[in-house]
Amino acid sequence: MIIYLIRHGETDWNLQGRLQGREDIPLNKTGIQQAIACGKALQTIEFQSIQTSPLLRAKETAEIIASRQNCQLCVNSKLIERDFGLLSGLTPLERQTFEKEDRPDGMEPWDVLAKRALMAINELGETYPNDKIAIISHGAWINALLAVISRHEIGSGKTSLKNACISLLYREKSEWEIGFYNLTADEVSPSLYQNSIEFSSNTQN
Repeated sequence: MIIYLIRHGETDWNLQGRLQGREDIPLNKTGIQQAIACGKALQTIEFQSIQTSPLLRAKETAEIIASRQNCQLCVNSKLIERDFGLLSGLTPLERQTFEKEDRPDGMEPWDVLAKRALMAINELGETYPNDKIAIISHGAWINALLAVISRHEIGSGKTSLKNACISLLYREKSEWEIGFYNLTADEVSPSLYQNSIEFSSNTQN
C-alpha cells in the first residue's frame, strides 16, 4: 500500500500564526492555488480513494485534488486535526501569555493524537492493502504520524510542514516506511515519486 499524505493549503490563520485545531477555517486564495498545484503534481497517480479530514480547509484541498482523479472522496473523522483546547485561535504572543498563567490548556495529549493517526492508516491499510490512496489532513496530525514512523527522527517538534506539502508512506515487511516528506508540488518531481512507487511496489507484502 502507498499513502500520499497531504497537508491542507494555506489559510489566513496560517499567515497569522494562529493555532487552528478544530476551528473550521477555509482556505485563502494562496491556499486554493497551492491545492491546485498539488492536484496537478499528483494527477498521474491513480488513487483508489481520497480520504479527508472533516474540517473545511482539508475538504476544500481534497475536493480540488479529487477534481483531477476518478475515485471516491471520503470524509474520515480520524484524520481531524489535534484539539488544541484553549490554545485554539491564539497567536504565538497570546500563547506565550497563556503559558505564563500556568493553567490547564485542555489540549489533546500527543500520544492520543499519534495513536489515532496510526490507527487511521492501519485501518486504511486493511481496506486498501494493494492500492494507492491520498490522505488530506493537518500539520500536527501528519507530524505525529511522521514522528511515530521515523522513531522521532522527524515530525512533531522537529519538522515545520509546509502548506499543501506532500509526504509518501509505504509498507515494507508489514512496517510503515517514509519515501519522502514535506515536499511542495514544485519539489515533487515525477521521477522522485515514481521511483518511490516502484520501490514500494517491489517490497510491500
